[in-house]
Amino acid sequence: MTDTLRDLVELAIVVDPMFDQNCYVLRRRDTNDALVVDPGLQHPQTIAVLEQRGLRCDRILLTHGHPDHVSGVPAVKAVFGCEAAIHPDDREQLEAVHYLPGVPDDLPDVICEQDLTDGEVLSWQGLDIEVVHTPGHTRGSVCFRIGPDLLSGDTLFNRGIGRFDLPGGSRSALIFSIEQRIYTLPPETVVYPGHGQRTTVEEEMRENPFVVHPRYR
Repeated sequence: MTDTLRDLVELAIVVDPMFDQNCYVLRRRDTNDALVVDPGLQHPQTIAVLEQRGLRCDRILLTHGHPDHVSGVPAVKAVFGCEAAIHPDDREQLEAVHYLPGVPDDLPDVICEQDLTDGEVLSWQGLDIEVVHTPGHTRGSVCFRIGPDLLSGDTLFNRGIGRFDLPGGSRSALIFSIEQRIYTLPPETVVYPGHGQRTTVEEEMRENPFVVHPRYR
């Protein structure tokens, strides 16, 4: 984010220790409103962070539909009465939410009221959030661009890429998404992945062993 946006937005990361999955909580510092991205098995801690800070989640955004990223949706919705959004191509993934170790047998169905579309700009508390469709890890994987920051889900990691051997995955689609959708962003873009530590577009273009930009080969 630019300095102005960084002054305005606070980003908290709640990590699920079982799968090292990152749930992101974005808050406008001048409000009590928060946006939650990818609440997974760490949802009790995510809810605790919100409640301890006196925040209200008014929207849930999902980068994709894998259980480690969506299993906390019912709990967050139950507490805050908010709605969730996902790309329609990943609604198929929500049917398998119970088939992950650690997911309770009595987990309610994950319901998403809203669809995300490529290029859509979501207006949230006066901020613009761009939806970038990046299929490959799943058919409906998306990234969220907020200023010069990117929440990349499981498309691109710090020196890694998402799996493409699961249902809906495609190696060629994933490589295309990284090269044509992410590597075309400004090199200084900070990337916050769905697992692991943050990185930048330039670092990955140079150092990612799976998708090195042609400029650095």
